[in-house]
This record gives sequence, C-alpha cells and structure tokens, in this order.
Amino acid sequence: MSTIVLQSWKRCQESNLKATENAHDQIISMNRIKEIIQENHLLIRRSLPLFERLEPFLLHTEHIALLADRHGNIIHTVGDPTFANQAQKVQLQIGANWKEGHKGTNAIGTALIEKQPVHVQGEQHYFLENQFLTCSASPIFSTAGELLGVVNISTRKEYNHPLSLTLVCMVAEALQNHFLSAEADRIVTLPQADSRTQRSLPLIGLDRDDRIVGMNESAKRQLGSEVMGRVIEQMDAGMGNTIQDKRKRIWPSASPALLKPFPRLAGTCPRFLQAKMLGQKAARVDFPVLLLGESGTGKELFAQMIHETGPRAQEPFIAVNCSSIPENLIESELFGYEGGSFTGAQREGRIGKFEAAKRGTIFLDEIGDMSLRSQAALLRVLQEKVVTPVGSNQSRPIYARVIAATHRNLPEEIRAGRFRADLYYRLKGVMIQLPPLRSRTDIPELARHLLQQLSPEGVAPSISREAQALLASHSWPGNVRELQGVLIQAAFLADGEDIEADHIQLEGLDEVRDVLESEDALPSLKETEMEAIRRAIRTTGGNVSQAAKLLQIGRNTLYRKMAEYRISLPATWEEL
Repeated sequence: MSTIVLQSWKRCQESNLKATENAHDQIISMNRIKEIIQENHLLIRRSLPLFERLEPFLLHTEHIALLADRHGNIIHTVGDPTFANQAQKVQLQIGANWKEGHKGTNAIGTALIEKQPVHVQGEQHYFLENQFLTCSASPIFSTAGELLGVVNISTRKEYNHPLSLTLVCMVAEALQNHFLSAEADRIVTLPQADSRTQRSLPLIGLDRDDRIVGMNESAKRQLGSEVMGRVIEQMDAGMGNTIQDKRKRIWPSASPALLKPFPRLAGTCPRFLQAKMLGQKAARVDFPVLLLGESGTGKELFAQMIHETGPRAQEPFIAVNCSSIPENLIESELFGYEGGSFTGAQREGRIGKFEAAKRGTIFLDEIGDMSLRSQAALLRVLQEKVVTPVGSNQSRPIYARVIAATHRNLPEEIRAGRFRADLYYRLKGVMIQLPPLRSRTDIPELARHLLQQLSPEGVAPSISREAQALLASHSWPGNVRELQGVLIQAAFLADGEDIEADHIQLEGLDEVRDVLESEDALPSLKETEMEAIRRAIRTTGGNVSQAAKLLQIGRNTLYRKMAEYRISLPATWEEL
C-alpha cells in the first residue's frame, strides 16, 4: 500500500470503524441535494463540459466519473450505466456522502483529507463491501487555492489502469484553468522548472493591475502560494522568454516587498488598498495620472505617494490648488511672468509652477474648477511641453510630470460644456478612484493611525467600543479630513484618558445615539445580513471571493444568500 493509503487505514482504525461491517451510508434528502447543487452551481457549470467529453469514452467500459463537493457529497455522475447500477449497491451515486469518516479509505474521502491525488485499488479500500472497486480521485482547487471538491473515476477492481489517475488529475487541472481563465484579466505561462515532472503548463492569472489573482497547481508548486496578491511589473504581450527574465526580478528568493511602503497612507479596506496599489504602480511609469474622489479623501497625499515612491522622488513636488487662483492670475501662476508685465508684478519677474517643478511633479488639484480659458492654456502647454511666461515671447521647455485631481464628475462636466474633452483625455492616462470614508471598512484602524500621528509622545489613547460604533455609523461628508478634526477634539476632551463615546462630537450625533440605543430601531437579522452583503460587495468592487472573506463565510454560501435576497453583482462602478 502507498503511504497515503496506510495513513488513511490508521485514521479509520483510530476512529473505530469496523471493516467487516457495512459502511455508514448517509443519503441526503432531495431538498438538501438541491441546496448543495445550488451552493456548487459554479463548480458544476464549469465541470459539465469536461464530463460530457469524458462520457463517450466511459460508456460500455464499466467506468463512471463522479464529481463531489468539498464535503464529500456526490453531485454529478456520468459513465457506463451497467457499472453505475453496481456502484449504487454501495451508494456510489448522487446524494451519497463519501467522507473518509463515513466510508473508510476511499479515493474521494482520502483525497479531500490529503488534498492530493489518490488511487485506491480493490482491497486497499477499508470496508470489505467497497473492495470490488478501483477508484482514482484528484482534488479540485480554486484559483486562490481553496479546496472546491473532487473529480473521481471508478471501475471494477479487475479493470484497474494507471492512466485513470493521470486522467482525473488532468480533469482537475483543466477545471482550475477554466476558473483562472474566467476570473483573471490575463493569463501568463511560466517557464517550466522541470518539464519531465510537470503534468501541465504552470499558469498564473493577473488582474488589470498586474496583480496575481490566481494560479494553477503547477504554478503553485513552482512559485509557492505566498506570491498570491502580489503586483508584478509590465510584461511583453508575447510573454515567452521575457517572463522568465522578469520573474527573476518579481519573485527573488529573498521575497522583498515589491512596492515601497508609504505609511502616511494607512488603511486595510480592500478598495483603499487597491487604489494605493494602483498609485504605487503608476509611480513606476511616466503616464499622466488623474485622481478622482470627494474632498477630503486624501488626493494630495496620494499624489505625494506617487511622487515619492517613483524615480522623481529627489526632484520638487509642487502642488497647485486650481480652484483658489483667480482666473486672471492662473496663467502667471502656472507659467510665470516677466517683470512689469502687469500691475502688481514683481520687478524681476517670477517663474511659474511648471518651471519650479523642474523634473519633478506638478500636482494640479481641483482641475475641474478651472475656467475654459485656463483649460485651453493648460492644454496647449501639455501638448507642446513648453511654457511662455506672461509678457514674454520666449518659450521655455518643461519636464515635470503632471498629476491632476478633482472631486467633480468630469464626463458630466464635459456634457454640460464646462470642461474640455481634449484636456480630459490628455490628463486621464491613469485614473485612480479614491473611496469615500463612508464606504471604507477600516474606520477604527484608520482612527487609531490618525491618533498615533496626533500624539506628541507617540502613545495614542485607546478608543472604546461605543466610540468606535459612533465613528462607524457616521456618514463622514468631510471624509478623512473630518475624521481627523473629530479625533483632535476627542483627544482634547479625553485629556490623556481613553476616548469614550461622550468625547466624539459629530453632527447629528443625537440622532445616531437614538438609533443605536433604541430597541425599536434595531434592524431585523435579514436586513442586517442584506446590508452586510451589499457593503462587502461594494467594498470589494464586486469580487465575490474577497466579499466572502470579509463576511467570514464560504463563497458558495455567499452566492446562495445573494440568490435568496436577490442581490446581484454591480455592472459598473457607478452602481456600487
């Protein structure tokens, strides 16, 4: 016997299973079978085409193929009907559970425990009644490495063939590759570490930000699971040998952080982390960046991060608030002026913000508030890469990188005739949407970080649970800027002690307390669940796997609850 089978027998004996007795058959009710099928509908849907391709080869050969979920419940079968009838004598059929604890050593149950392919032949089955079988099974994993189920092929013990194990492994890996293709924006083929031992090509899936969102088992064996979620640098569209060269930089043995830290931007909310990751990736290229977000969400801090984590970090960072400069002065502020060119001008003249930025970064905040005349002047500068100071006829080259930001919806501004479409397309090389504070899931963590910054001795006061509840319930129209002000006031009122609910001064606080304290105002369990699911989906941008992790439930459970509450995934970001 193999080591895997021997270990399985030992577990069965320690569980006091009697090999000579009948196995504990657990047949599931029809209603429960329907629920299980609904919970596993994605696995079944992806599996059906492969099982349909297998079926013609299994007919008249006394072989059947089975699909079981991660709990050992058989949810789909195809194959030879004659052998299927014989298999039903030991409940090898839809609705039966083949966990090792119920059915002893068997390919399905043992593969679920060992999380690796298993071949169990004849007398290697623990229960005597199952020893007429020979079965091969391979676990099925999601692109993130989550165990989803098992694919199994069974036949009479006399018809044992070593290729059956290879076949189930190929089917399981093909399923994982299907998941990868469906979930990732781009599939990358890695060079094989040893083509003699690898059954299939190692594949990784990347999202649109070049972050690793999944991999098949071949890639996992080659790279290790710790690379999940990492961002990689741009690759040639053709892949090939270029991948291997870049992979050496991306996954060195020492595994250093791929992105430079920027502790001033703190948070654990997935949407915030995604924006931060995009910003740090944008720092490595020289495309223009457009930051979108409400006032107070930290757009200037994001711009500073892009500047300070990129190759221009040693050059100046010049910030300009376009909404605060009068229209008649915008050109002289941005492009400079010659001495005496207008009333009030300095005699010696002055360089503009573009020249002051040198080879660094100029940050144009609230770009959506510029007049059309100023927009036309800015567009000309961005197109020609030169500025002409007011009162001069000599142009000067500029080298600064441009990062712009606005709280306005620029496409709507364009439709209303208040913003130039050509300037919009010139600015929107990389667009990053910063989430408002009310949609973030990390308000308590962010509050502790801000308090740490505010504390002169570096020892921040604690925030009571009741105070955290008040912070989490507020809508935060002023976003992070408002939160910082509230915390300054709270720390002052606490006078060195822990911050309690009474120290939190919010607009509309009485109404919030009424809601929190009124039993009549408490939502039902169903309403709470529905809101939690909607918020998790909104926070993760519609990523069901991440939403399930936030809710601390299985992905299939989340799909079932979404169907029950008729909650659909958003088609666009605007629906979030």
